[in-house]
Amino acid sequence: MRTLLQDLRHALRQLRKAPGFTLTVVLTLALGIGTTTAIFTLDYDVMLKPLPYRDAGQLVVLQEQVAEFRDLYPTLPLNANHFLMWQQNARTIEAMAAMRESTMPLGLGGHPEQVEVVIATPGLFPVLGVNPQLGRSFTAEEAQTGHDRVVVLMNDLWRTQFQSDPAILGKTVRMNGFPYTVIGVMPKSFHMPVVDIVAGANADRQKPIEALAPLAFSKDERQETMGDFNYFGLARMKPGVSVAAANAEINALQHTIMKSLAPDERATLSAVLAPFQQTLVGNNRTPLVILLVAVAGLLLVGCFNITNLLLSRAVDRRQQMAVAAALGATQSRMLRTAMFEPTLLAAFGGGAGILVAAILVPALERFLPPALDFRGALHLDWLGAACALFLALLATLLAGIVPGWISMRTSPHEVLHSEARLASEARGTKRLRRVLVAAEVAVSVALVLAATLLTASLVRLMHIDRGFASDRVLTVEVNLPDKSYSERPARTAFFREALDRIRQLPGVEQAGLVSQIPLAGDQWIDMIRVAGDTRPFMQLPTEHFRFVSRGYFEALHLPVVAGRTLQPSDDEKNVALVSELTARTFWPGKDPIGRQFVRGGDDNKAPFTVIGVVRDARTISLAQPDPMIVYMPYWYRCDESAALLVRTHQDPAAIAGSLRKAIWGVDPEASVPAVRILNGIVADSTANRRFELDLLLLFAVSALLLAGLGVFGVITYTVVQRQHEIGLRMALGAQRANIYRLVVREGLEPAFLGIVAGVGLAFGFSRTLHALLFQVSPYNPLMVAGTVATILAVGVAACLLPARRAACVEPMRALRNE
Repeated sequence: MRTLLQDLRHALRQLRKAPGFTLTVVLTLALGIGTTTAIFTLDYDVMLKPLPYRDAGQLVVLQEQVAEFRDLYPTLPLNANHFLMWQQNARTIEAMAAMRESTMPLGLGGHPEQVEVVIATPGLFPVLGVNPQLGRSFTAEEAQTGHDRVVVLMNDLWRTQFQSDPAILGKTVRMNGFPYTVIGVMPKSFHMPVVDIVAGANADRQKPIEALAPLAFSKDERQETMGDFNYFGLARMKPGVSVAAANAEINALQHTIMKSLAPDERATLSAVLAPFQQTLVGNNRTPLVILLVAVAGLLLVGCFNITNLLLSRAVDRRQQMAVAAALGATQSRMLRTAMFEPTLLAAFGGGAGILVAAILVPALERFLPPALDFRGALHLDWLGAACALFLALLATLLAGIVPGWISMRTSPHEVLHSEARLASEARGTKRLRRVLVAAEVAVSVALVLAATLLTASLVRLMHIDRGFASDRVLTVEVNLPDKSYSERPARTAFFREALDRIRQLPGVEQAGLVSQIPLAGDQWIDMIRVAGDTRPFMQLPTEHFRFVSRGYFEALHLPVVAGRTLQPSDDEKNVALVSELTARTFWPGKDPIGRQFVRGGDDNKAPFTVIGVVRDARTISLAQPDPMIVYMPYWYRCDESAALLVRTHQDPAAIAGSLRKAIWGVDPEASVPAVRILNGIVADSTANRRFELDLLLLFAVSALLLAGLGVFGVITYTVVQRQHEIGLRMALGAQRANIYRLVVREGLEPAFLGIVAGVGLAFGFSRTLHALLFQVSPYNPLMVAGTVATILAVGVAACLLPARRAACVEPMRALRNE
């Protein structure tokens, strides 16, 4: 113990004598370990950590497949009729629930606020294995049409809007214009995910779920065997049941349903059951793994740098170790002494790394895109801290083994018979240092190239021809209380008057209504039948529908390339506009204006007449052109929720207040939760890509700086070691330019090897990276050349200062000891 304390004190003294070395190593470790721990925390929290529900491994998502639609829609939400049949007959399922998300006005005095509500069957609570903290959950009787309305509040809404009132149970709140009796409050720890497969058309994905209400299927939904597919399904399997077994049973029930279908509804039905967490992660798994590999690469570059620093320190202390060996120190004692410094550095670096991770994790949570924020608060737990300490010890001890081995193998006779100042570095040590530099350059090249490709991909995505203009356009979400606007004519009248008032506001150029905010996905997909198409119902082509008003196309600058837009004289008529793709598909080589089609394939319905053709655009997703779209007048299907698009002559943000006043002037109970600039929505549609890119750029720049420092450190040390040789060269007539070339060539040789290896490494991951790119090839020669040029520029810059120092060596001073 006494010897260990002596070695500890000695190591601390040595580190105090070299504050620059100590600070560099600790900061390098803090950066590498802190970022690695933060990203590991994110990956573990999203992909590996069990969801915060009882026996979360038994939770599966229920989705349907219709073989006739599989090319366009690999999976579909649940049909209510099918869900009820499964619920009554499935023996492998303990409980199941169907749900959808809805945005409702909450009346708390004054203008109502918007709340996000999950409307679910009573099975939601046993499926998730959770009960309210106060009160109770809703019953099967309360999930019947005509029953008094009840609601269970989420804890945050209870605390913020009702001041944690313990007597809230039994009180009435107004939601959607109706009185709802509060029957429960959920625990603070309970978090309901907000995901696209649950969210409604205009749901605010930035807001958490704030209330739970019972879902009552309509009579038509219960009876229509091939009705709409509208609901997200979640089930809890019985203990010991596998996903495959449960899937097989549900598919057997699907075959039973198929036999009951009418001849004109014949379809090939199947079901897909997938683990809940796997579904929540979705397509984000690959980017998360790439980020973890990237940050591990950054840690690796840091370790290479630390190894180089420790090697330099070991070579400089050869004489000291030789004296110790000559005085009788054993090899084990010398190795232990040499490893004390890396151990202390690991402790300091690990502590600093945990501090960095504790700062980064909350920052990650603030910038986390909604698609990854399905668990709730992200925080650094003990597992993450333990991983940080483990990584600190492992990384630094591995970096210190080689220098420690060199110190232990030092020959006292060889070192003490040479002048320490003139002693050169061993060839093997020098080769190892160059290999380490090449390795960190290789990792840096791979990271920088990946970041460059993703940056180019995002730039192309943001500058793609969208087909519409988003500048100076505001989107105004409006939610009407269902009680006052249960009939379509009342809703139509409200939106008509609201638009008329908005068009009269100063600065407003155009205003229109649409059922779905641009770039917010899909809402309604249905079949259509054109004249002469005699195919069975299930073989009819499907269309994506948008319900719009006069002024919508003008507000978006979405061109009508043939025919005309909606006019006041079209009110209540069955007219429609179609996209160019729709026109080409249904009426190739013909004029589509005046053509007719029937929605849903029902020939008994009144047909729609095409009055215009709209340019193809990207209003569903920036990454893909819109599929076939039909634009129908909003008076045909006017829901309680819609979005108003307003183009202005001035700064859009300046009229947000006036827009709200105009809408509340029609009805003060209308909810106007969000007034947003359309450019912001366009940017938000790429939130996942930008989050991944920002992190990868951070890692790439950090790795680039560390690689530059590595080259700088190696060349600086080489110049010091070769000072006598450089002086001799200059005494024999070498010019400063020759010395510059010598030093720069010395530094760039390992960099060139690293560049070749790094490009090969990046190409090796090209297939994985390709899935994240948009119109950019992972083998793009310009991107590769730009990355190589950047690395070379950093390498040359890292060599210039040592080269200048070498070129300024005075020959006589360098040769004085000859």
